[in-house]
Amino acid sequence: MRSRRCSALALAALIAHLGGCLFDTRDPEPPTSGAIDYLPRSNAANVWENCRLALINKDTGGWDTAVFEGFVYEPDSDTEQANPSVDWDSWGKDAEMNFINSWFATDVTISANLRDTDINTPDGSGGVAEWEIIYLLSVVDNQSGSTTRYRGNAVLRFTVEGSYWFLTYWRDQNGEPDPDNPGSTLPTMGALRAAFAP
Repeated sequence: MRSRRCSALALAALIAHLGGCLFDTRDPEPPTSGAIDYLPRSNAANVWENCRLALINKDTGGWDTAVFEGFVYEPDSDTEQANPSVDWDSWGKDAEMNFINSWFATDVTISANLRDTDINTPDGSGGVAEWEIIYLLSVVDNQSGSTTRYRGNAVLRFTVEGSYWFLTYWRDQNGEPDPDNPGSTLPTMGALRAAFAP
């Protein structure tokens, strides 16, 4: 009897020390630093924003989640002619992820405006959205401090697969003028893919 009483007193002291009832609500834990707030893949715009977030955070998992298993990439003609040794005809998800993994492993900082200009971006009724956009990327080499920019006109296709939207097709049509130097044309991301091609 005495041991039960001592246990009850010890429990009461512990509760008093903790400052209230064991069933009181508490403030939630703050989010883990470094967590990326990806959007639900409920539409094409969210998937494309998730691609941007994956780029600027160099998160291979985020890119992998956004891109469908049957993904196809087609380069612009300038990139294709400048890189004849790259097997562009078979550039699918595996090649895309090899490129992303290799590129993200380098010491660079990436900033991306993946909708620098919206030419045609329908919302995707019927489970398919085909966009034409102009994107702009700046890549800073953290060792040398040099910056390389990519700007391209691209056709993108997003489709619903199962319950989620994915990026399923990307065709770079041509490089676009440099906003800071309109007399020069920047390369597309095809040039970047070629630099890391297997």
